[in-house]
Amino acid sequence: MQFSHDKNLSLISEKIEAGERLTFDEGIALFKTDDLNALGKLADFVRRKKHGRTTYFNVNRHFNHTNICVADCKFCGFYKRARQEGAYTHSIEEGIEIARNAVAEGATELHIVGGLNSKLPFEYYTDLFSSLKREFPKLHLKALTMVELDFFARFYKMADEEVIEKLKAAGMDSCPGGGAEIFAEPTRSRICDHKCDGNRWLELAVKVHAAGLKTNATMLYGHIESIEDRVDHFVKLREQQDKTGGFQCFIPLAFYPNGTALSSLPGPDAIDNLKTIAVSRLM
Repeated sequence: MQFSHDKNLSLISEKIEAGERLTFDEGIALFKTDDLNALGKLADFVRRKKHGRTTYFNVNRHFNHTNICVADCKFCGFYKRARQEGAYTHSIEEGIEIARNAVAEGATELHIVGGLNSKLPFEYYTDLFSSLKREFPKLHLKALTMVELDFFARFYKMADEEVIEKLKAAGMDSCPGGGAEIFAEPTRSRICDHKCDGNRWLELAVKVHAAGLKTNATMLYGHIESIEDRVDHFVKLREQQDKTGGFQCFIPLAFYPNGTALSSLPGPDAIDNLKTIAVSRLM
């Protein structure tokens, strides 16, 4: 596949054609290339080889049950303190009504995430899930990130496995991939020092997978992280997928600076977005 003026990219393309796994250094080289068209062609080659011309999607509704959070992540424009104007927590009845509207519009999945709210009892979540399942038994509940599960285990003084099993028994069908942000230190501590670290995120994902539930995985990019941080993130997720096979999909999340403590940053541009998606597919 000699189609690029970038010699590194041409060499890497031979491995991709052969179906070989790329190394950390090759991931860095992909980010550094200025041949965006060739990079895109390689990513499309891998996509078509795996899936042909088939694309998968679901119809869901996001339900953020509370925006009250004890963390203060620098990249977040969503959270509020308990007494701050605009802070809210939805009742279970409100959650059912939101789900009812979503189902009426064709949703088959409810994506449930929120802040780390120290004012809520654990039973709020089990009651919420069981109530939703009772009303909408066919609605898939994709709920709670690894960060939320970590908070529950620490705040409610429960074992990880107990948290997961009780939520699963109440109706949790899978978990979203949020909270992964960027695994690499010290970058992670600089943007979210009040939530679990990358190793803990991965540890909890292993336990969720062991309980028979699938999860997604994300990466927040376009803030203060380096391309080395990004490739490190890919490699760690890939290593875990080798062990459990529990990740359904990987979602690169572009950082939007407006309303955050990092609002002076520009965020990723269009080329960075395209590169990140392409390299994600190739790694």
